[in-house]
Amino acid sequence: MNFSERKKEILNKVIIKFIDNAEPVSSQSIAKNIDLDLSSATIRKEMAELEGMGYLTHPHTSAGRVPSDKGYRFYVDNVISERIRVGAGSKENLPEVYIDKDMEMETILQKSTEQLSQFTNYLSMIVAPAIYQSRFRHVELLKFEDRNFLLVLITDTGRVYKRSFSLGEPYNTLDFQRVTNILNSQLRNKNIVDIDISILNIPESDTYLLMLLKKIITIIKGCAEENLLYNRLFVHGTAVVLQQPEFLDLKKIGSILRVIENEYLLMKLLLELSEDDELIIKIGPEIFNKGTDDLSLVASKYKIYGNSTGAVGILGPKRMNYVKVINILNVFIENLKEVFNSPT
Repeated sequence: MNFSERKKEILNKVIIKFIDNAEPVSSQSIAKNIDLDLSSATIRKEMAELEGMGYLTHPHTSAGRVPSDKGYRFYVDNVISERIRVGAGSKENLPEVYIDKDMEMETILQKSTEQLSQFTNYLSMIVAPAIYQSRFRHVELLKFEDRNFLLVLITDTGRVYKRSFSLGEPYNTLDFQRVTNILNSQLRNKNIVDIDISILNIPESDTYLLMLLKKIITIIKGCAEENLLYNRLFVHGTAVVLQQPEFLDLKKIGSILRVIENEYLLMKLLLELSEDDELIIKIGPEIFNKGTDDLSLVASKYKIYGNSTGAVGILGPKRMNYVKVINILNVFIENLKEVFNSPT
C-alpha cells in the first residue's frame, strides 16, 4: 500500500493530537485541524489504511485511533529527526543549576536531576562520570589520633573521594607535606587508572618516603577500582511518571516500577545506548524486552573537561512530548557542561 504524503500528514496530526490529549483520535477531529481539503469519510478511510499498515491502532472500547510503536518510530525518525540533529532549543525558561565552590559533584547532579524532572514532567536520570575516566586534580592527607589518617582525593570533575587508612611506620607532618607536594605537582591531570609509582620523579632526599607514596597511590587507584562496576545514578520523578493517564492500570504500574527500581539496568541502558553528543530515542520494547511497552526513553551522553563521560536520560510515556523533551535535554546538557567547566 502506498505511503502517500497525505497519509503522512494525517499520521502526524493523529500523533500530535494524541500527545496533547491522551485520548484516541477520531477522523472528525482530524478533519477540523488539517489543512488538506478532505472529508471525514476520506480521512477515516486513510486512517483505516494506516492501521492496516501498522502505523495506527485502536483501543477496543473506542472508535478513535492511537499511534502504534511503528507510528511513533516514523514520527521520531522523520518529523523531528532534524531537531535531534541540530539540537534546536532555547535557554529561555530553563533553570540555571546553582552551585557554590564547596558543592560536590553528587550534589550538583542531584539538584540537576530534580530540576530536569520538573521541567519535563517525566522521570529524569543522570549517571555521574566514572572515576576511571577522570583525572587527578588534588590529594590531601589528614591525620587523626595515633596513626590513623584520611585521604581526600579530588578529580577533575570535582568529585571527592574520602578513604581512611592506618600506617605501621611513624611519619611526621613534614613527611606528609612532602608526599602531597610530590603527588599534587606530578600527578595533576593524569588519568586515575594510569597513576603509578614508576611515573614519579622522587628526589634522592625523599626516597625514604617511597613506601608511603606507594601506599597512597594504592588507595587512590582503589577509588577507581571500587567504581568500575558501579557509577552513581541519580533518579527523580517516579511519582510524576505514574500520574500519566496511560498508567492508571495497576498491572502497568507494577511493570513500570520494576523497571524504575532496577538502577543497575537503567544505568547500563544509559551508558550503552547513548553515543557521544547524540540524542537517542528508544520506544517501547526497544528499551528493554520486558516491562517497557508503554514507555519511551530520550538519552544522551555528556562530556565534561573533554574526557569524563556521564549520561542523561528522560523516561516517560510513549505519548511524551518528544520535541519539548529534546529541546530541554539539549539545553540542559549544555548548562551542565558550563557548570562543571566554570572556574568555580
